[in-house]
Amino acid sequence: MIKKVKVDQLKPGVYISDFNCNWISHPFLTSKKRINSYRDVEKIKRTGIDEVYIDTTKGIDVYDTFSKDEFLRIFESDSFQISPGDELDFEVQVPLKKELKRAREIQNQASQILKKAYQDIRYGNGIRVDEVASTVKEIVNSISRNHDALLLISNIKNKDEYTYEHSINVSILTAGICKALKMEKEEIVDYTLGAFLHDIGKSKIPNEILNKKTPLTPKEFEILKKHVNYGMELVSSHEHISENALSVIAEHHERLNGTGYPRKLNEYEISKGGKVGAIIDVYDALTSNRVYHPPLNPVQAIKEIYAQRLIHFDEDLIEQFIRFLGIYPPGSIVKLESGFLAIVIEAGRANILRPIVRLIYDLKKDIPITPRNLDLSKGIGELHNIVGTVDPIYYKINLNEYLLNLALS
Repeated sequence: MIKKVKVDQLKPGVYISDFNCNWISHPFLTSKKRINSYRDVEKIKRTGIDEVYIDTTKGIDVYDTFSKDEFLRIFESDSFQISPGDELDFEVQVPLKKELKRAREIQNQASQILKKAYQDIRYGNGIRVDEVASTVKEIVNSISRNHDALLLISNIKNKDEYTYEHSINVSILTAGICKALKMEKEEIVDYTLGAFLHDIGKSKIPNEILNKKTPLTPKEFEILKKHVNYGMELVSSHEHISENALSVIAEHHERLNGTGYPRKLNEYEISKGGKVGAIIDVYDALTSNRVYHPPLNPVQAIKEIYAQRLIHFDEDLIEQFIRFLGIYPPGSIVKLESGFLAIVIEAGRANILRPIVRLIYDLKKDIPITPRNLDLSKGIGELHNIVGTVDPIYYKINLNEYLLNLALS
């Protein structure tokens, strides 16, 4: 597909089909160019070109983010109003800083348990459900104490660990939205257990397919899709795995319009667990650095999922998921009107457009700064206004390093 985009949206991997100017006005020999680095983007900016045409069939796509006006138009319309009885549960029992270190320990523990489960399966042994369930309860307890801690930690990602990290992150997000929806503790644990094991069937998929660095062929994709049935075979006989947990494993790839797999269920046949799992599975995949696809920032991923409401995903659950995460989810890098860059560390609850952030970079001086926290809901003026999100790679920001330092401080 050919589409016009702003030069500020360009990133490595985009294929430019037309610079929207005569040949002498752009910095390259031809009018068709694959962006190989941010240095290429800088060259285009220096020419004064604001917009170009890209071909998404020959390169990666780029996505607009929500503008403030668009957000208010969509999420503050009459159709999106919620009654006091429908308010989400954002109760916090302990401060973020206190929970962060424990959250990091839980993430490490979950990683070890999941790797062990994969190894056990590959050696012909069964899943030790009691060990998995114990870790899942730790995740749910941490979310109950402070939901932002594990959400923030889940942004520490390594593309070489994608298979494990993805399952852990999906379980964290599932625990968070279930808690926000005021489900009973037992129900939250059930759905979170299903999310933790939702991809366990991939333990039976060849590594050369799981770790392939280029898009899968149709034949390889058919093999990969079998992971759902494999997962059900592995867990369905365990007495401690409930129907709610099984629904997440069985249905997280089903879609409302019947185009999903493995059973091509329609909107009325998919369980709540399947609908929740589908949204969260795609959100984490879109925001992860996979071996053959660069990540979207959280705001871009939210917009991409929202665009597929009523076709692939349940609209009510998407809206609640967005309210839970905030329009700028923890881990987003935002640009303030004042010229500072900041990491969102706690989603905006009093005002969804004004989260708590950690200032990290001064764009006017083009230098990192000593990090400090700022609650955007408690002030006015340019220092407290978000004007957009940015790609940390463009500014050579190591998000993992900042988050690890925050967790260990």
